[in-house]
Amino acid sequence: MYSPLDPDNPNPKLEDSIMARKFFYVAAGMLMLALSHHFGFSNAQAQAPGNPLVTVDAGRAYTANGDIYGSNDGGITFIHLGNVFSGNPTPTQRETWGQVKARYAPKPGATQPQTNDR
Repeated sequence: MYSPLDPDNPNPKLEDSIMARKFFYVAAGMLMLALSHHFGFSNAQAQAPGNPLVTVDAGRAYTANGDIYGSNDGGITFIHLGNVFSGNPTPTQRETWGQVKARYAPKPGATQPQTNDR
């Protein structure tokens, strides 16, 4: 029995059909790659929910945006209890670098701690 790629093969059409099949597979693969890029690239989206669950502790569930959900029936149903980020913003004020240095710099006449030379 001859190999399909053997030069002494008495049936050269078999070799031609194998090469045609290889060409078809390469062309079909390139077509599938082009189609998947065309249809899938612009519509790629995550399949995870937009607000994933971060942790669950003692009948409460915390989501990534800070929502807290609680359950009174062992985790069958959850109700929205609030958000950890809700409330008033942290009060802040703008200070110059000189004001910051004046607040934390040592006061005049204050003694500095002595080092022990051992």
